[in-house]
Amino acid sequence: GLKLGVRCRIRGAPTEKKMSKAANRLMRKTPVPPPLIRTPDTKDSLVERPGALKPPSPAKEGHVEAQREADRLNALQDLNILDTPNEPFFDNIVELMRRMFSVDMAIIALVDGHRSWPKASAGLGGIEVARKDAFSHKVVETGKMLHVPDALTDRHFSTHPMVRGEDGVRFYFGLPVRSADGQIVGTLAVLDRTPRHVQPHQIDALKNMARVLTDHLALRKLAVSDGLTGVLTRRAFETEGQRLAALCSRHRHALSLICFDLDHFKAINDTYGHQAGDKVLTEVAAACQSLLRESDLFGRVGGEEFGVLLPETSRRGALLVAEKIRRAVSELRFTFEGKVVGVTASFGVARDRNRRHDLSKLMGWADAAMYRAKKRGRNCCVALGVSSDPDAGRRRRVLKAGQVVFAHNSAAIDCTVRSLGADGAGVDMTSTTDVPDRFQLVIRSDGLDARCRVTSRTPTHLEVDFK
Repeated sequence: GLKLGVRCRIRGAPTEKKMSKAANRLMRKTPVPPPLIRTPDTKDSLVERPGALKPPSPAKEGHVEAQREADRLNALQDLNILDTPNEPFFDNIVELMRRMFSVDMAIIALVDGHRSWPKASAGLGGIEVARKDAFSHKVVETGKMLHVPDALTDRHFSTHPMVRGEDGVRFYFGLPVRSADGQIVGTLAVLDRTPRHVQPHQIDALKNMARVLTDHLALRKLAVSDGLTGVLTRRAFETEGQRLAALCSRHRHALSLICFDLDHFKAINDTYGHQAGDKVLTEVAAACQSLLRESDLFGRVGGEEFGVLLPETSRRGALLVAEKIRRAVSELRFTFEGKVVGVTASFGVARDRNRRHDLSKLMGWADAAMYRAKKRGRNCCVALGVSSDPDAGRRRRVLKAGQVVFAHNSAAIDCTVRSLGADGAGVDMTSTTDVPDRFQLVIRSDGLDARCRVTSRTPTHLEVDFK
């Protein structure tokens, strides 16, 4: 029965009716405590919170997750580090971690929409793997440290490709690597072919090294020159380009922009290795630089993409410069593994005839022109200017998680969208072999579900038109 924590002075024996009235009065005066509920971010602790917590709908949860992933990929894109050559700093970090932990392998992996890409590795092959098949996927997904003492006996990882495959991984210990604004862009991990446990001082050491990586990534964004080619970094090119555009607008001077992208460059990396790709990029940059004036701005704006900003240059003059660079690039020859290899590039030229120069718009138009050049068969130059529909054909450089869906929605493959416009997109995948010429492209963060037709493909990249 109800136990009342009060002492009542009543005459005579208490009746059942009197007791009931006393209990009702007490219950009305005593507030009912709020229910104890579990918070979404804690598994075991109970907290006091007023009212009932309604579980979010699956649709809302999916949208929040998609937006969180979009923010993460934006931070990764801002670093401009994906698909860049080996750098001594990162190579030294993984070698140091391997020796400190006395393990077989160490890796710094960056995770985009569809893959885990090794920026540096020691003891591993240095080959990118599908995101779903990577230990780093779990670290990025949870945002927490992952310690697997023996993967072969762990129910989550016992059938993992890296465990059952030739790598024979038994032990994994990894931490998130964050950008300066706190977004998880990848992982720092040590691995071994023998089961083992980590000690507290080793955990502290890996945490400290992850902080060093975060600081280094922040400093990278301040760099002015590209470490491989010596030309301006994307950030420096955009900063100086905005100043030049403002100056030309103020004095009503002409300004043109050339964007060019090496054709099938990823095939060179895949076939002959990243050192071959580095040599191509260095030689192409040197050939281009030799044809430019001191007043021109020249920068590497992507992995194999370059931009040239030409003050006091008309559309016709910019096309002539682009054609000179195109010819110089196409005449380059490289010898890899006993084979002579050539390279070509596709060029887009843009200018604003009204001389109200906006660098971001110029880059958008130049990108659109460059993709038209690729559609025409590559190794050519195409020019665009302000039209009645300035956004027609415009492509933005993006880094978005997507899915390629086909076979009546029964098959879906993760992808990373690298360029996006109203009329089409450029998509990276681990392999395009099994992808049909027509499919649906889904980008959940943008609410996009578009029917696509493939216009060109390489083993790992698709260019598509929306239909």
